[in-house]
Amino acid sequence: MDELDLTTLELARGGDLDAYRAFVKAYERPIHHTVWRLVGARFAADIEDITQDIFIKLFRALPQFDAGRGTRLSSWVFTFVKNYCFDVLKRRRLPTVSLDGGPEGATLPVLAATRSPRDELSAREIQDAIARAVDLLPREQKLAFVLREYEGLAYAEIAEISTCSEGTIKSRIHRAKEALRFRLRHLLLDLEGESS
Repeated sequence: MDELDLTTLELARGGDLDAYRAFVKAYERPIHHTVWRLVGARFAADIEDITQDIFIKLFRALPQFDAGRGTRLSSWVFTFVKNYCFDVLKRRRLPTVSLDGGPEGATLPVLAATRSPRDELSAREIQDAIARAVDLLPREQKLAFVLREYEGLAYAEIAEISTCSEGTIKSRIHRAKEALRFRLRHLLLDLEGESS
């Protein structure tokens, strides 16, 4: 993800409306998608409200952001997203389960371009199964996995957001992938059967 340029950032910190619009344009999609993946489909009706609340909090706190401290703006933004989403999950007391352990060598399916409505339905079912499996990950694993695999953040940036070491982040992502492989093993077996 591209960082907001420093001039626009400074204007936004000063309350400039055009700079706010540029900020929203730069972060709206990543924030919205990350919120969706962190709080899950159970809150589908609340995703827009949660995203809007995050932007309001970000705008209020933006004057406190200091780029001179060496923190990337995206790290600061995703830290807000993480904290807000975890607060939502705490308030609603959603259970999470550990899915650690699974077959070695299993991989998540890569969706190819689809042509027929049947293929599109199958692809949608696969995407839904993956989304449900990600939703069941423990929150710290889910955060690391989502920020790395969906948002493309570097391990160091995820570590900064999560306030832990890069090694811990790599471990969480590895455990998340193993849990997803285990959870999606039936899907993988079905796909292998179709390709035979």
